[in-house]
Amino acid sequence: MALDLSFKDLADVAAGDASDGRPLKVALNLIDEDPDQPRREFPEDELQQLAASIRIDGILQPIVVRRSEQADRFIIVMGARRYRAAKIAELVEAPVFVQDDAGANPYAQMVENIQRDDLKPSEIARFVTARLEAGEKQTEIARRLGKPRDWVSRYAAVPKMPGFLQEKLATSSIRAVYELYQAWRQEPSEVERAVKVRDAFTDAQAREFAFAVRSPVEPAAAHGKAAADAAREVRPSEKGCAPVRAKPSSSSATAPSVPSTTGTAIVRVRAGKRVGQLVLDARPDAEQGSARVAFDDGTSEDVSVRELRIDAVLVG
Repeated sequence: MALDLSFKDLADVAAGDASDGRPLKVALNLIDEDPDQPRREFPEDELQQLAASIRIDGILQPIVVRRSEQADRFIIVMGARRYRAAKIAELVEAPVFVQDDAGANPYAQMVENIQRDDLKPSEIARFVTARLEAGEKQTEIARRLGKPRDWVSRYAAVPKMPGFLQEKLATSSIRAVYELYQAWRQEPSEVERAVKVRDAFTDAQAREFAFAVRSPVEPAAAHGKAAADAAREVRPSEKGCAPVRAKPSSSSATAPSVPSTTGTAIVRVRAGKRVGQLVLDARPDAEQGSARVAFDDGTSEDVSVRELRIDAVLVG
């Protein structure tokens, strides 16, 4: 196949001039893939199907390239899969649009692939991690990708996850794996056992399991009689608005105290499906960014403030 590259076309490519809206035809052997592109996996069966289509109809959507630092060469901005399929189809040239800006934009390829839902969770996590390491904030990454901040936060947590949870990204959604990760931070052994016997988790399954792990029915089983006594110190009233203090026992001396309801604000909160009230005089050595909550199921624990929602503020 002869190359359709006139002298004018070559000049246009060198100058990045595509002002007439027509794609240029460039030899495939002058095009290189971007080593920093977010997409790393190209299933062979998908490439073969695309190559079969290209043999019949050609490349319908031009590849977008930018000029390389090497003379007369170009780097793919968008269209790596089309490029690979064209090579399988034994094309010699491909239609391209040349970007005027020669600088690499790390978000250009990412946005295209996210919009097509065309990236694996591990690939997205790799990109988010790279942008964070470059000094960008999660809010800025979310804005530039057109995603909510909690979407970015889930992928930012992937490098912190144990290997067995990262492997689950191949079969479960990032939301499901993130739920398991939050539970693992509290009960690592229990989560690891459950993940080993299940191939995949739906979002609902992961959420239900995480809720069960983080809300044990029998707190005494894990912490002994002293912890059970401490958990029983706070009990909900019949109306669910204020706890009733049980008679102190010798084992409850170290339990967090609950504020008196007389003339004191009672802050009712919700953490997921669990409801309770803030313990306003919790011990000062509680983890920063967390608050002690006396839940209506009789348990008491420190919860990240990001997980809490205020339902009501009452005055005793």
